[in-house]
Amino acid sequence: MSRYRYTTEIQQMMFVFGEVQDPLPETTMLIEDIVRSQVIEIIVLAAAQAQRRGSRFMAAEDFIFLIRHDRTKVLRLREYLSWKDVRKKVKEREDAGDDIIDDANAEKGDRAAKVKIKLSWELVNSFLDNINDDDDEDDEEMLDAQADSLKRLRDADEVTKQMTRDEYVHYSECRQASFTFRKNKRFREWANMSAYLDTKLNDEIIDILGFLTFEMVSKLTETALEVKRDIEKAASDAICLAEASSNANHQKEQQQQQQQESKMTKSSSKSAAVALFSGPPTAHTPLEVQHVQEAFRRLQRAPQPIRNFKGGLTRTRVSLI
Repeated sequence: MSRYRYTTEIQQMMFVFGEVQDPLPETTMLIEDIVRSQVIEIIVLAAAQAQRRGSRFMAAEDFIFLIRHDRTKVLRLREYLSWKDVRKKVKEREDAGDDIIDDANAEKGDRAAKVKIKLSWELVNSFLDNINDDDDEDDEEMLDAQADSLKRLRDADEVTKQMTRDEYVHYSECRQASFTFRKNKRFREWANMSAYLDTKLNDEIIDILGFLTFEMVSKLTETALEVKRDIEKAASDAICLAEASSNANHQKEQQQQQQQESKMTKSSSKSAAVALFSGPPTAHTPLEVQHVQEAFRRLQRAPQPIRNFKGGLTRTRVSLI
């Protein structure tokens, strides 16, 4: 059995984040390898964090602690987890056949049941049980999370403005791609969790990992596209510089020619340069392996503390994407 089990999902995610509809197979395989290694790293670090808390089981705060430096991602994850119980209750009512659309009281109950994810290392949470919470901080965090979500929606709106109906349907389906939704067993086997975990992860932890893997593909794709633009810009600048040098030499050699002929030569060279190097704005080539490798290198440039003062070999920590 092939170890690459999420090729289709990664292709769909990359398409949503700005890549062409059919990325190169070697590019998607490289991204899948990177995401798998990141998932293993996250689980190992989260298990160690749980042990420091004196628990055998991992919790949501262990994963949030690992990404605490990325405030935007933390806010999105906390918002995602806060509505988990609401979605669960709605699903239970749907299975039971209850009418949840017209039931105003049920809707109020669902909103009241929204769970607040409190992090143990935040000092303010130590005092919330003894003071009145006016929800000002929660409202501010919710606004920040909503602002980031609105930015993503605006970007998606710009991408889909010129799409046909069939293209938009395909784009909507790609936006629902996930590593874990209805694929818990496949995800556990893909990450080989039984090799380095003694306990089985619950569904909540699998959902968190699904959220984080989606964010990883997003970050890798967007950074790789930025790398591709930088490389193309550098190549274009080099070509323009070479052509300018060539034109200067050509003008030096043609100093004895008539002024009218010199003007015609310059105008023709300029028009050729525009036609040759100013390609159509819709031209879009797929990402290559080198773009993803450079993107991963840029995302791994976080400074690492020196801990081997006594010498010897130590395990190099991988920066989480």
